[in-house]
Amino acid sequence: MAKGWTEKEIIHLLNRAAFGASDLEIAASLSFGKEETVHRLVNGLPLTTEPKKLAPIEQVQADGQTLKPDQLIDQQVYWLYRMIQSNTPLIEKMTLFWHSHFATSFAKVNSVPLMVRQNELFRSKALGSFRELLLAIGTDPAMMIWLDVGDNQKDSPNENYAREVMELFTLGRGHYSEQDVKEAAKSFTGWRYDEEKDQSIFDPNLHDNSMKLVLGEQGNMNDEDVLEVFLEQPILYDFVTLKLLQAFAFHNPSKSWRARIASRFAQSLQIKDALDELFLSDEFYDETCYMSLIKSPVDYVVSLARALSLPLSRNMADALKHMGQELFVPPNVAGWQGGESWLITSYLLARFQYAEIVSNQVASDWFLLNALKSTAKVPMDERLRTWSKKLRIEQLTNATINGLTAYSQDSLVLTDSVKRQLLQMLMLCPETQVK
Repeated sequence: MAKGWTEKEIIHLLNRAAFGASDLEIAASLSFGKEETVHRLVNGLPLTTEPKKLAPIEQVQADGQTLKPDQLIDQQVYWLYRMIQSNTPLIEKMTLFWHSHFATSFAKVNSVPLMVRQNELFRSKALGSFRELLLAIGTDPAMMIWLDVGDNQKDSPNENYAREVMELFTLGRGHYSEQDVKEAAKSFTGWRYDEEKDQSIFDPNLHDNSMKLVLGEQGNMNDEDVLEVFLEQPILYDFVTLKLLQAFAFHNPSKSWRARIASRFAQSLQIKDALDELFLSDEFYDETCYMSLIKSPVDYVVSLARALSLPLSRNMADALKHMGQELFVPPNVAGWQGGESWLITSYLLARFQYAEIVSNQVASDWFLLNALKSTAKVPMDERLRTWSKKLRIEQLTNATINGLTAYSQDSLVLTDSVKRQLLQMLMLCPETQVK
């Protein structure tokens, strides 16, 4: 059954495809309708104005200081600035998605410029051709260092990249053999990153020109040839589709939903087409899908920054680290696990500490309700619902409303301090941790 198109559906969509929704974006989406709103999102078009020109890192300040391009934490803050300020948010969401899918860490690469270069690669191809992205990542310098591509030569093969490209990037575990890994590794030989020239170089003298047999296909294959073999496998589209669904929609999608998106993805190889099918599907707007995903630390921090108009701060990047999602430093080759792993005790404590800091940064006028109505006469449950709406919490439970109302009644006067404590609790309630 087709779902309606109201503020409820729009907030749900923009909590997933963006980092929350402004009043202007909600109004624009209502005017556009569902199809046009999704079309604009998946094509990297703004909902409200022309694409916003973001300032280069050298012109952005945090905590009163200009960001420095050669500092990792400043590049982390700059990426947060992009997420907060961009009016094409799905591009940033997909840049983050690919950062975890093709996980590469500064911990081994040890080069800020190379990590930033890879980040720009993900951004430039975020919604485009998966084939182009897959081809490009194999010769990306950061990835080459991360998975020892330069050590893969015809006389001393290194299987790291061949294994991960099949297990984590394209096919998934169980859909290839150890022999496929060995044969694919031969196809990838000859590439290395030349640090002095700062470029990826192919040396034909180091490439294995023998016949290879990969997934039943035989030939004297190079890197592009073997990737084409992967792209011919139907399981690739199912594998990537499931990861998209779990990131943007539902942790356990139906087989029919998954198959429908995978089919469209396979037809065009365009990432935007897979997302278009996902965000327009009735299943995406089913009640079981609402508030079913746990917010990642990035989602949590960026959506709060947008909803509360917070000033850019290095503390945001530091908070992400303590919440378990340090940008440019995923934990391993599989990226961030996500889901319930975001809510282990130490990470929840970091959210608590961050909410306390944020509640004291919010401008006092954020707490204002209706200017035409005396705030002194507004019942607490109405205040809480208004504030939660500003935070783009899809729905507060009666338990949360009753608990916070009881807390407020312990105070004789609803002072600025009490309001900030209530805001902190709102930021920590279960409903704020999900989307």
